[in-house]
Amino acid sequence: MAKEGFYFVLPVALISLGFFVLHLFLPAALFAIFALLLAFFFRDPGRKPAEKGEVLLSPADGKVMSVEKMGDEWRISIFMSPLDVHVNRSPCAGEILEMEHRGGGHLPAYKRESEENEKVIFLLGCSPWKIKLVLIAGILARRIKPYKKPGDRVQMGERIGIILLGSRADLYFPKQFQPSVADGEKVKAGLSVLARRKYEN
Repeated sequence: MAKEGFYFVLPVALISLGFFVLHLFLPAALFAIFALLLAFFFRDPGRKPAEKGEVLLSPADGKVMSVEKMGDEWRISIFMSPLDVHVNRSPCAGEILEMEHRGGGHLPAYKRESEENEKVIFLLGCSPWKIKLVLIAGILARRIKPYKKPGDRVQMGERIGIILLGSRADLYFPKQFQPSVADGEKVKAGLSVLARRKYEN
């Protein structure tokens, strides 16, 4: 379980225990179920990338909302439902060059307009490329917690942050990479390959 989960699960579990001690078994059971649901939400399974090299891994669990060409770069947007793992991972090995928090709204993350929501932007130096990862809060998500700061080195698939409740992750990368996923596909953070280096013949 992600460490942030203890701040939610432990109080609910203690309330359940208190009701149980008072022989109030129905509320004890309800709070116990709620604690289990919270623990499920904050799960953080260990993962090891199956493929490395000149690929970009998914930074999030969820469903691909869109794959778009935007000028000289691509953008892949991923929607994370409340049932998905919400720990985000680095798409590549490199260095955190910049990190910026921007305030904004809290529209549903599956809507296109949610790109104006509150967000944290990572600029990753994955030599020789620069990759941008944007973690976006949704209608329920009210907090984005980065695990890294500028100057930190990260490995491919390493934990980089967490968004609480439903949310969205956008990955921007240069045209030298070719997307390998399509709209509607389910992806896993640190495991699914989103794009591969494109080589000219």
